[in-house]
Amino acid sequence: MPYLNMDKLTKKQKRILEYIEKFMSDNAYPPTFMDICNGFSLTIGTVQDHIYVLVKKGYLEKIKNKARGFRIIKNSEGIYLQKTKQDCNLIPLYGNVAAGEPIFADNNIQGYIMREKNQKGHKLHFALKVKGDSMIDSGIYDGDIVLVRKQESADDGDIVIALLEDEATVKRLKKTKIKAYLEASNVKYKAIINKPFSIIGKVIELRRKYTLL
Repeated sequence: MPYLNMDKLTKKQKRILEYIEKFMSDNAYPPTFMDICNGFSLTIGTVQDHIYVLVKKGYLEKIKNKARGFRIIKNSEGIYLQKTKQDCNLIPLYGNVAAGEPIFADNNIQGYIMREKNQKGHKLHFALKVKGDSMIDSGIYDGDIVLVRKQESADDGDIVIALLEDEATVKRLKKTKIKAYLEASNVKYKAIINKPFSIIGKVIELRRKYTLL
């Protein structure tokens, strides 16, 4: 009887895994089951079956009780890409904040960013995707992901995440003897001086996807 390689992917499984790889490369977080359904005109049940098999074969790792709760361990060629969850902490990546809604609501989680487990205090961390070019002179560009430590205050010159009119924004905190204000790192934008804001965190790390032309 010939040897059967149980880890080998079928054509459909390989295509689904490649779809997940590309989606995560473009977005930095996994697709939902519905994203995969729409990409292949499949039912939710069929997609769940394929994901289950990809987990069993060691290509994906399932994360319990997490939105978009899986990550790629091996790519479609069988090459290991990620450390397992035993080696890493998962930092929630939050989306845009709608008016009146809390930024840290569970339904605002778009995915998870992995961070080495030897980094302390990971439960105080979160991630946001940067929109716009207001911080380019500080090396922060549209589409970058910033890792943030939750805190309600910061020092003069720190790059912070502030809530401004129910919207999370990344800016540099400036302090004078009279008041604190927010400053962009782009001459096209004026400093935000006379608007109330609250600090929700300090930027401690930057993640960026490089595109080779």
